[in-house]
Amino acid sequence: MKKRFRLFLLCCALFSVLSLTSCNPLDQDYGTHSEPSETDGTSTSSSSAAESIPQPEIMSLDRVMSQFVDISLYDEENYSAVYLGKRFKFQVRYVGDDFSLPTKIATLAKSGWTLSDKNEYDEESSIFAGESINAVFEREDGKTITATFYNSANNSVKLKKCNIVKFRIENDFYTDPGNFSEFNVNGLTNRMAVTDIIDTLGMPSHFYSISKDEYYLDYFITEKDKRNGITVYINTTDDAVTAVEFSYYK
Repeated sequence: MKKRFRLFLLCCALFSVLSLTSCNPLDQDYGTHSEPSETDGTSTSSSSAAESIPQPEIMSLDRVMSQFVDISLYDEENYSAVYLGKRFKFQVRYVGDDFSLPTKIATLAKSGWTLSDKNEYDEESSIFAGESINAVFEREDGKTITATFYNSANNSVKLKKCNIVKFRIENDFYTDPGNFSEFNVNGLTNRMAVTDIIDTLGMPSHFYSISKDEYYLDYFITEKDKRNGITVYINTTDDAVTAVEFSYYK
């Protein structure tokens, strides 16, 4: 009788143990490393924050000027929607004389500038309708400046009656620092580095690579006429201005 009772108790104990273990299924991932879930709160928050930050669309392939300008402002042809504005006025001083555009030969003559004898054209030369020609003016002290004449009429006219619409000044500061031709074009001067140009005139409307280290920066007055404004020629290796043009077609 005692043996049967002990056997009954043993059976009851085994049944209790089996009942308890059956309530806890085996963890198949036990002992393995658990990676953070895609739905983890921290991961989701970081991902959402990154997606909410607008990424600039970089279209320009130029990697030289990207050192100096916000390259995201420029398209595939390196044009931007940045302009000097309709209220822009030229303030140009070159070797002690003030220059404005458009102008004529007679106006320059009053300041002592005459057409160089080395030019292909003289005051009486005929310029065809819509034609542009370049000519060099010089002063008694040997200073020179290159001018562009443009005939906007529908017929040929004499050079002396054509408007001068552009001037080009070569920067000789680095070749002749003791006797260089000083200029100031709306704050742009001979000694400026590339970053100084941008600090003075702002981001250019357009830039173009002439060679590996030679560029020019265009500053258009408005989008309407991309001939008008300031063009600065630079050497990115020397970080220097090589020439400057200012123009106004009318």
